[in-house]
Amino acid sequence: MTEQLYKNVSMGNDAILHLLPRVSDGTPGGRIKTNMTAALCYYEKLSSKLQSILAEHGEEAKEEGMMAKMGARMGIMMNTALDATDSHIAQMLIEGSTMSVTENTKLIREFENDRDCAEVISLARSLVEFEERHIEALKQYL
Repeated sequence: MTEQLYKNVSMGNDAILHLLPRVSDGTPGGRIKTNMTAALCYYEKLSSKLQSILAEHGEEAKEEGMMAKMGARMGIMMNTALDATDSHIAQMLIEGSTMSVTENTKLIREFENDRDCAEVISLARSLVEFEERHIEALKQYL
């Protein structure tokens, strides 16, 4: 479970890293960029915690494969080449966060009765709550 949660967080982190340069500061106060930077910070902290948990169990943190990452990056590039407005970027982020909520909720349900996963389940629940708040914050840009 820890490895899959790490991969999910890593994909969100990677997506924001590739979207940030495409965001204009034209919104009042550049707030969408602020929201994205806050999400990036959250993902990095959670990623670090998950890496520590994996290391404690003698495992290595593995990210998604190169093909999956390249596919996501190409999708971001193509999507933002056609439309790089804050509204469209918010829509992309909302879709990604919604996928994160779905995937992590499945993980929680699958492992919720496994006592060995209690700490990671708690982190997954925190991530789902964060993603839901992030979605709500991004709706103002639609």
